[in-house]
Parts: sequence; C-alpha cells; structure tokens
Amino acid sequence: MSDFVILAVDDDIYSLENIKLSLNNPAYEVFTAVDSKEAEKILNKRKINLLITDYMLPCKNGLELAEYSLKNNLANYVILITGFGNEDTIERSLKIGIKDFLRKPYKEGEFLNSVEKIYNAFLLRLENEELKKKLKIENQILRKQILGKEDNDCEIIGRDENLTLQLARAVQIAKYSENALIQGESGTGKELLAKYIYRNGARSSKPFVTINAASLSPALFESELFGYRKGAFTGATESKPGLFEVADGGILSLDEISEISLELQAKLLRVIETGLIRRVGDNSWRRVDVQIIASTNRSIEELASGKNFRQDLFHRLTSATFILPPLRERKDDIPLLLEYYFKKYNEKYGKSVPVPEGELLRKLVNHNWPGNVRQLINFVKNYILFERNTTIEEIDKWLSNGVLLKTENDFSFNFMRGTIEELEEAKLWLVRKILQKYNYNKAQTAKHLGMSYPGLHALIKKYDLM
Repeated sequence: MSDFVILAVDDDIYSLENIKLSLNNPAYEVFTAVDSKEAEKILNKRKINLLITDYMLPCKNGLELAEYSLKNNLANYVILITGFGNEDTIERSLKIGIKDFLRKPYKEGEFLNSVEKIYNAFLLRLENEELKKKLKIENQILRKQILGKEDNDCEIIGRDENLTLQLARAVQIAKYSENALIQGESGTGKELLAKYIYRNGARSSKPFVTINAASLSPALFESELFGYRKGAFTGATESKPGLFEVADGGILSLDEISEISLELQAKLLRVIETGLIRRVGDNSWRRVDVQIIASTNRSIEELASGKNFRQDLFHRLTSATFILPPLRERKDDIPLLLEYYFKKYNEKYGKSVPVPEGELLRKLVNHNWPGNVRQLINFVKNYILFERNTTIEEIDKWLSNGVLLKTENDFSFNFMRGTIEELEEAKLWLVRKILQKYNYNKAQTAKHLGMSYPGLHALIKKYDLM
C-alpha cells in the first residue's frame, strides 16, 4: 500500500490521463473518476489523502464534491482546478478548507509543485501523529511507574557482600550505558536492579520501558517491539510505534529473555547489532539508540551451551552479567528486610504491628524462602493485614507450604459448605503449589496448568500470588 492516496476527477479523459501520467511516482497511489458520482463511490471505499478535481463536472460540480469530501472526512487535502474563477467561488472554497487552486491552462511543473507541497505537509502531519502516539505510550508507561512506585521502588535493602558488589558494578554499567544480563531466582529483585541501573545512569531522564518477553507470542513479538504500519494486518487501523521506538534514548528491560524462541532471538540480535528496526508492514528502517537490560531466572550459559540460546545474542547481552543471590544465601539481611517492609506496610495500611521477635524471628531468618524477597514481602503484608496472633506452629506450617488459608499438602473441600468461593480457593491453592514446584517460573507454571502466560500473569497480579 502506498503512503499517499490521490483521487483525480475530470470529465475530460485526456486531461485525466495527463494527470495520471504526471503523478507517476512510487510514493503515490492514484485513482481516477470521470464524474462526481463515480468519485463518491471511491471516496466511500478508500480514505483519500488528496482530491484533485476539476470544477466543471457532471452531477455535482467540483466544489460541491470537495465540500462533501472534507465535511465527511473522506479526504485530507483538495486541489481545485478551474477554467475560470470568480471571488464567490474562491471565497466559498476557502471557507470549506480548500487552499490550493490551479487555473487552466496550467503548466505541469506548477501542478507537480502543488502536489509535492501537499505531500510534504502530509508527511509532516504523519510525523507529528507518530510523535504524539509515541509520547502517549511514554506517558502511559510513566503513569504506571508513578502509580506503581510504592510497591516497585528502586531501593534494594541489604548489606550482603555479594549483593553490594553487584550494586557497585551496576553503577559502572549505568555510567557507560552497556547492555547487561541479570540472572537470579524469581523474587530476588531483578527488576529492581534494572531500575537501579536506570536511576543511576546517563539515561535516567529518558524512558525506561519494561516488557516480559515470555508473554509475547511470535505473532505479537515483532508488532510489540518493532511496531506496525497501518493496514499491516487485520485490525491495524492505525500505525503504532513499537517499544524500541518508545525506549529510544533510554532503556528497554526484557524480562524472561530465556523463554523466547531461536527465531525471535535472531530478530532481536539484528536490532542490537545494527541499531535499526522496521515496523511490521513497512519498508523503511528506523534508527534507535536503546540500552538493553535482559533478565532471566535460568542459566543462560547452560541454555547457550545446549543450543537453546544463541551464543552471539548471549555475548551481545552480556557486556556485564549480574547474578543476584537468593534470600537463603543472605540470611543476615532478613532482619533488615523485615524491619523495612514492616515499617512500609504498617504506614500503608494504617497499622502498628510490631516486627516479629524471639523464636518467630529465628524461624523467619532460618526459613528457606523459595520465593525470595517477593515471598517475604507477601508474608509481611499478610501478617500485618490479618494481625496474625497465631501460634508459632501455625505460622511454621504456613511458611512450609506458602499458603495463608490452607496449610495442608492436599486441598480439603468442605462439602457442607460447597460454594463457588471454595472452588476459587482451590484454584488459587493449586496455582500456588505449581508456582512453588517450578521455583516461581511463570512460563513453566502456565505450561503445566494449560493456561496462557498473560492469563496466569493476570491471576498472579489480581490475587498477589507471588
């Protein structure tokens, strides 16, 4: 599909043929009509960017056709051609939005100059619309970041030697805008570290865009990351910039990078190597400047050696590699984390529940925390919300199973109760158990449960399962 669609209307077939020959340009798609009735049929089928019409036409005259087109938003611009002119015609034309006139006989150069001037105005308008769309997406991302700041701030709590080493290295990577790979179990704070790099780096005033790579199907991967052109596929009613364009000058955070296919890895590698992206359905390339921070809860080195991850992409992403320690390896940080999050959520919920002490604190410090810091945060939120004045044994069972309301290894239905709500509890219990089985890997959990990745992600977010 051409960028610029033109409809030329003239009852003189020789003049019409000359117009068509003059507009022999690959950037133009040209339709013709010999009267206003035929022209209206085309206008109602195709959005016309430029209507070129003779004033004298059968049925409606050219001015009436132009008025109909502009009033109904069927054409963006009009060139009116007339063999004579009077002030009334010009005045009426200006009122309805016609600014370009050609008086017969006109020279071909004069005609082409008029068309080219309108084409350049159209391109500028298109560019402004693209910029507005990009800014709209950036604003949506920024609003989400602002609204989510309370639960997703960039403060990383801990004095663990390994953790502080990772933070010191992160500052250096932030300074030089190098690509990075963050590895660590689910819940260790990979997204927090990515934001820490962003806040401490040269790109902190530019966009920070994050996307879970595993949530994108092959069909969505290109359109989401690279964008698409209007008409590229069914439903593409307008052009849309991809996340690489939105993140231009800033950082693109790709979570669960290990879950994308080898085919999609090749497309991602091409962008990293060239700095060029092409929207789906478009022929032109666009240059982008994006720092990529990828993250995974799997060993990329093992995947790469096993031919499940491209070696060349691995090397492009690993200017620096960060490995975040699990919470069980930084037990001395658990009292600090408990103090921080008890203070935070007591303030949020308007409560004053004290930080656990004595035997319960020892159990929390010695607990394995398979869900890492994220699981600890959920414990704190539930403990504060329900002010759990329960026995140590009950809390110990809950920690062992990771379930608040049901602590058994098997879910037991109460058939006297027999409600839909209990069925919902059983579903959530099952999701929690499978999450634990796969060490909180959402992609593997979704596959086990036979759910779509976005469906599982929405469920986890709604019920705060991680």
